[in-house]
Amino acid sequence: MMEEVHELLGQAGHTGWAVAWALAAVVVGLVFWKCSAGARKLRGITPPVPPGSMGWPVLGETLAYLNTKRANEGAQFFKTRVAKYGETFTTHLLFEPAVSVGAPDGNKFLFANENKLVQNSWPSPVVKLLGKHSLAIKVGDEHKKFRRIFTTFFNPDGLQTFVPRIEAITLDHMAKHWEGKDTIRGLATLKEFTFAVAADLFASVKDNDPRFRTLHNATEDFLGGILQIPIDLPGAAYHKGRLGRDTLYTIVETIIAERKQELEQGTATSRKDLLSVLLTTRDEEGVIMSDDAVKDNMNLMLFAGHDTSSTTMSMVLKYLYLNPECLTEVIQEQREIAKDKDGAPLDWNDTRKMKYTWQAVQETLRLQPPVTATFRVALQDFQYGGYTIPKGWKAFWSNERSHCDPKYFPNPEKFNPSRFEGSGPPPYVFVPFGGGPHMCLGNEFARTEMMVFLHHIVLNFEWKMVDPDEPISVDPMPLFKRGLELQIRKKQNL
Repeated sequence: MMEEVHELLGQAGHTGWAVAWALAAVVVGLVFWKCSAGARKLRGITPPVPPGSMGWPVLGETLAYLNTKRANEGAQFFKTRVAKYGETFTTHLLFEPAVSVGAPDGNKFLFANENKLVQNSWPSPVVKLLGKHSLAIKVGDEHKKFRRIFTTFFNPDGLQTFVPRIEAITLDHMAKHWEGKDTIRGLATLKEFTFAVAADLFASVKDNDPRFRTLHNATEDFLGGILQIPIDLPGAAYHKGRLGRDTLYTIVETIIAERKQELEQGTATSRKDLLSVLLTTRDEEGVIMSDDAVKDNMNLMLFAGHDTSSTTMSMVLKYLYLNPECLTEVIQEQREIAKDKDGAPLDWNDTRKMKYTWQAVQETLRLQPPVTATFRVALQDFQYGGYTIPKGWKAFWSNERSHCDPKYFPNPEKFNPSRFEGSGPPPYVFVPFGGGPHMCLGNEFARTEMMVFLHHIVLNFEWKMVDPDEPISVDPMPLFKRGLELQIRKKQNL
């Protein structure tokens, strides 16, 4: 049935929207009837499901949620509902009923009960884009097996060897994109840098490789389709994302074939980059990852490994510019490290000495986390907070609920890196990388990359925001609407 509907919608094109809307109305009616029947069944549950609103038929509260995020007011979506319904409430997002839980208790509950009461889960349109073999999608034992393989690359022992490559890419990037310039588009320039790092460390694709630009553009299209209404028709963001994913698959297939040949000939090692690790590391049963799994996960890493970092670094440049006393402290810390190095390259230990610089990044992640929520699906009916969460429903945490909560962060709108001195915030409140078995695998990678970059940028350049009040939209990550135009000047003396 749905295949025929999809085909008709695809044929409708620009001249057949009446047919498309008629079919959509039928689907909406059927789903509304199904949802109403489901709601009637839930009325007899004891304890009841959390209070809340299912919103519009089919769409639920998806548009309201996305609209607040695009206005960079995602926390407001939760504030209004918490005020009306309480800390635990029901909503309906991306075609599925979902329960929002608060921090720290709700976050701790979901992280601790993964693979017991709940499992990591993404809305079905996101799953279709990421691919069934993606580490982000895997659950239970399959997820553990995949994560162990990735950990051989992303753990501190593995990452230490790549610091010289990250620094070399940083210096090359500054020479090409910063030196000799008066103004730059900050976000686009940072995306160039972080994608250069990701493409090199993950697949050994340099920025002068003809495939680099196509990979970069396809990755941006792919990201733009995540968390969009799943309309797979020309002009729709989801459709563009699907085409970007297909382009990535095609290019990554050729890179895999080349790498396998290099490994056989001994011209590449098993530790050359992430791709070599995925192609050569066996799980505990002696099985090597399939090519389809490698493709899904290279796609995941290429976008996750650069967009989150570039977004965060653009926000760091903003907050340091708007808070010159913090920038002064970062510069002083980096000068001390440079003095101790006496011209020698940075190493892993140097990046761990950058305490205040990392606190400034943490405070940025509090105010503008690149990933704001993930979903878990209930494996069975269970009780939380005096309510029943039915089997099959989604439960989700969101750092937009806790990161700006004055209970945990007094004067939450103020940029204050000192919040992270000592033990920092209470557990399960500051969660920019998530938690539990699906906690972000690349957090140490991102930290290393950002510390190396900030070391060289603050010592070599001054920058000024052309528009300090430039608006930010979250779609799905926080982005400057006009790209963060910066006036820059090369420092003459360190």
